[in-house]
Amino acid sequence: MSPQVLFPVATTAGLLALWELLARGGALPAEIPPFSDVVARLVDEGGDSAFWTALGQTLWHWFAGLLIGGAVGIVVGGTIGTVPFVHRLLNVPLEFLRPIPAIVYLPLLILVMGSRSQTAIIMASLGALWPMLFQSIYGVRAIDAQVVETGRVFGLTGRQILRYVMLPSVLPYLATGVRISSSLALIVAVSAELVGGVPGLGSSLGAAAQNGLYPTMYGLLLVSGVLGLLLNTALERTEKRLLHWYVAHREVST
Repeated sequence: MSPQVLFPVATTAGLLALWELLARGGALPAEIPPFSDVVARLVDEGGDSAFWTALGQTLWHWFAGLLIGGAVGIVVGGTIGTVPFVHRLLNVPLEFLRPIPAIVYLPLLILVMGSRSQTAIIMASLGALWPMLFQSIYGVRAIDAQVVETGRVFGLTGRQILRYVMLPSVLPYLATGVRISSSLALIVAVSAELVGGVPGLGSSLGAAAQNGLYPTMYGLLLVSGVLGLLLNTALERTEKRLLHWYVAHREVST
């Protein structure tokens, strides 16, 4: 096992062992059960169809939100980055809206739409929108105009310039945007489920907390964290496979 994998695994195992020891020794509040109790409860949850239904609902909210928010971010960001006048016109309003957390829109959406799946999808879309929008702007504006002009001099058509010059320049930015948007979409989706009562892991977690089922609550927290880790790892590996020619991935591979 390589050090890049061994160190995080050892650190995680050590923290979980410390959690177990402190909980068993009474150093932690009674509301924090030992890690072994959480794992035992998770095993029981794995045999319950309601758990898998909630997991599937959260994954759907994440996927739909990432797809919608990512697509809108790419189109709008690409347009803003391509047209300098539009960029100057919208730069300040976008920078003003950018730091506002997506979750603040949840009360309004619940009032308008209720605690439905569409509410969590819209919230996840808002979470995914901003990283993709700004990464698209950065990617388009990072295209070297001299490289594009050189392509025209060598007789490349507009489609060839788009495919072989512009797209490879933008793709690394978009790949980074997808990974950031994926994490934010999942966080916002679970938060919308938790706060808004939308069916999913978040609402199951909230119900467990309200009923004092702390092993279940911490188990669902762990599932949410592991889910985010797995999704990010899958996207990282896909990025390295698709962008193997990119200098950053070549340096990592060497």
